[in-house]
Amino acid sequence: MLFRNFFPRRDFIVKLLGIAAGMLAGGFSRPFFRTLEAANGADGSTISVITGKSLSKDSITLMVESGFRQIGGIDRFIKKNMKVVIKPNIGWNSTPDKAHNTNPDLVEAVARMCVRRGAVVTIFDRSVNSARMTYRRSGILQAAQNAGASIEYVDSGRYKDVRVPGGIYVDSLPVYSGILEADFVINMPIAKHHSSSRLTLAMKNLMGVIGGNRGYYHGDIHSSIVDFAKTVKSDLVILDATRILTAHGPNGGTPADVKELRTIVMGTNPVTVDAFAATLFNIQPTSLRFLKIAAREGMGEINIDKMRILRASV
Repeated sequence: MLFRNFFPRRDFIVKLLGIAAGMLAGGFSRPFFRTLEAANGADGSTISVITGKSLSKDSITLMVESGFRQIGGIDRFIKKNMKVVIKPNIGWNSTPDKAHNTNPDLVEAVARMCVRRGAVVTIFDRSVNSARMTYRRSGILQAAQNAGASIEYVDSGRYKDVRVPGGIYVDSLPVYSGILEADFVINMPIAKHHSSSRLTLAMKNLMGVIGGNRGYYHGDIHSSIVDFAKTVKSDLVILDATRILTAHGPNGGTPADVKELRTIVMGTNPVTVDAFAATLFNIQPTSLRFLKIAAREGMGEINIDKMRILRASV
């Protein structure tokens, strides 16, 4: 499971020594190559931004299909018999119009495409409210059933202690075993305001597979967010900006706080996706401390001008 962890950028000589050691030990796995590519920014600074005509299921499906085409096609990522985990935000006992959880139609569209590729798809999150109520009311339970995917209620006994490479706030984290056992992880956050971190996006969405006391991580939420992204590898990020919550997040607000953007952002690097997503709120990425820390650690590009942004309207 060490290969699934995200390694921050290290001294070049140390990295070369690690590569040589891996070769001598008998070769690399493909996930390890993907980890090195992400750490070096190869491909990770390319994102796809797709805007649809409506929030209908058909329109959202077209958005997902277009997004995959822009970044090389779903075949680039999903293979037959892969164990694929989709990690949405299913934290709150709320309906989709509130923009508290990931849009269930988006989750369904992504899950269905993976199932059609022959993957075994599981969807889960560590809910804040009652998981069974939250999965149902959010619409994600039905979305999983419609797509032929399985849902899993996060079991507090199924965590594994994982070292945080270059940990900032903590040295290790209890990570839900279900995500460690996956062949491929699709991180599917909703973009919304957060009272502590200002925004909650792809990096913070990983808190949903971390055990322990949430309050402890909020002691330094920005460093904790970086530690989450160092420890849990997102192979692909599909950020939900179909509706965004612009204030009183993560689970409050009124209809006036919900803005319909009909947009998704796809990329392989959660730091870069988060940096772009900040601009949807008219926030400069460098004004978010967790992004500044991640950039300092060499985890991804946060300068919009240095990103390759592929845009489409469908």
